[in-house]
Amino acid sequence: MAIGIDAHKRTHAAVVVDRTGRQLSTKTIGNTSEGHLSLLRWAAEQCGDRRWAIEDCRHLSRRLERDLIAAGERIIRVTPKLMANVRDSARTNGKVSDRRARSRTRGPA
Repeated sequence: MAIGIDAHKRTHAAVVVDRTGRQLSTKTIGNTSEGHLSLLRWAAEQCGDRRWAIEDCRHLSRRLERDLIAAGERIIRVTPKLMANVRDSARTNGKVSDRRARSRTRGPA
């Protein structure tokens, strides 16, 4: 399973998707170490074997990435260029993190 992260200055939105790209669950947390710990607990309840797909906006996601790596999680940085095609349509329904996670479940082309 994959967890897509849409990183913002004060919050992060997360979505869990299965291998087919079906959305299973969502959560929004504060961009703090306590929020990151809450996110880890939530993720453990959602799925055992997981990857985190985080848009490569390190000025927004640096602390989250650091906390996830310290917890032994696997993260994948998704370049903003790969997200450019889905941003406009994704923003209309607030599902950028959902699209990010789905892009990581499909694997190499």
